[in-house]
Amino acid sequence: MNRSALAPGTRLGELEILRVLAIGGFGIVYLARDHTLDREVALKEFLPWRLASRASGKRVTVRSSADAETFALGLKSFVNEARLLARFSHPAMVKVYRFWEANGTAYMVMPYLRGPTLKAVRSSMSEAPTEAWLRSVVEPLLDALAMLHAEGIYHRDIAPDNVVLTGAGLPVLLDFGAARHLIGDRTQSLTAVLKPNFAPIEQYAESKQLRQGPWTDLYALGALVAYLLDGVPPPASTARAIHDEMEALGERRIADVSPAFLSAFDWALAVRPQDRPQSVAELRSALSGRMVEKTIQMARPATPARPVGFRPRIAAAASLGLVTLAVALAAWWSAPGKVAPAASASTSASAAFEPAAHVAAAPLPSAETVSFPTPPVPVALSSSALPADGAEAAPAPGPKLRSRPESIARVRESGMKTRAPVPAKSSHERKVRRIQVASKGPMELCAAHNFFMRAFCVRRRCDEPRFKTHPQCVQTRQAEARRHD
Repeated sequence: MNRSALAPGTRLGELEILRVLAIGGFGIVYLARDHTLDREVALKEFLPWRLASRASGKRVTVRSSADAETFALGLKSFVNEARLLARFSHPAMVKVYRFWEANGTAYMVMPYLRGPTLKAVRSSMSEAPTEAWLRSVVEPLLDALAMLHAEGIYHRDIAPDNVVLTGAGLPVLLDFGAARHLIGDRTQSLTAVLKPNFAPIEQYAESKQLRQGPWTDLYALGALVAYLLDGVPPPASTARAIHDEMEALGERRIADVSPAFLSAFDWALAVRPQDRPQSVAELRSALSGRMVEKTIQMARPATPARPVGFRPRIAAAASLGLVTLAVALAAWWSAPGKVAPAASASTSASAAFEPAAHVAAAPLPSAETVSFPTPPVPVALSSSALPADGAEAAPAPGPKLRSRPESIARVRESGMKTRAPVPAKSSHERKVRRIQVASKGPMELCAAHNFFMRAFCVRRRCDEPRFKTHPQCVQTRQAEARRHD
């Protein structure tokens, strides 16, 4: 018997303590007799053993003055939880008959539920339960959570030892984690506050990116389902956030459990809060099969596959465009002094790229079936235009084309820009240019580089034999030596 627990026979008004049912980090649950109504009830006393103790009698005292404020806040949260539970009435959630403060602490009276916890039930199973049994547990809990979430209230303590199965097989969700959450925030004793295998990542440190909400309870419910399927709890969310080794439920083949059911809880078990269902309604839609595709994508986002033949299509388009353009240029260049008018030049250019456009718009070919059509042979290079052996070449039919200078003048008149001829430099000018370049130091030669690359360029120039004794290089080496000293 824990020495902090009240002894059997102790009276608290009309209640008489019979025995201790459970002792946790934040309180003690007793089996008590209500002499007024002549029934057995469960009596819960707020007693966080890290902060307070009971040396003798009924009174609870704080261990140190440094913990007084935290204990007071936890006590207030305990009373608020009792008041909250007394407000709601649902078959899958424990009911509070009454609560009060006395002896430096607080108490709440609840019905005494006879039945094993889900943890005890799973331990007695030799194999995984069926989907029908799992749904008989999950559906009532979802009903209770939907009622709480509608009021902006979150349970934050769903776990196998916090759900009791009554004689009729109905699951009942026990006390909340409100006081645990508050005390954990103030003492940072998170290992005693949370159940690591069932608490999502946002319960360790809430921030703007990791806010708590309905998705917090849905993660814990998903972890509960994973535990019931495997018989062992899933990995802690903190470990999964670094390296997720948890096998997706939807990738397994479990007898009597549908893939839609498994995939829905894969979604609920996503590490990041924004990747989970955001409400009970969304999770229920997934369980009904109406959001299976979205569920699977959110649970395990896959890298989109590259379409078959993606690279061959680009290669075909690029090659055809270049080949056709090259042939067109060869046809023009094969006749020196001949150039097509400007109006037909744009037409030829568009025609040159037309096969490539057709390939890009065509269906994707596979890598094995990609083939390049033979490019059209220009008229100037066709076999019919070539002379027979020993015969003289006949002049090509067609209108007489203008000479190159005349064509350039024509282009200038039409408004198109041409490159101005660059006058050739004399040998004297080239010699002066070489002298000017040779007279520049490393810093002048590297002036075109940006700030970060300039230093690298100067250092590389100073390694050249001609700049070894250059004043700029000597100063640079001296500055580096001072920095190293």
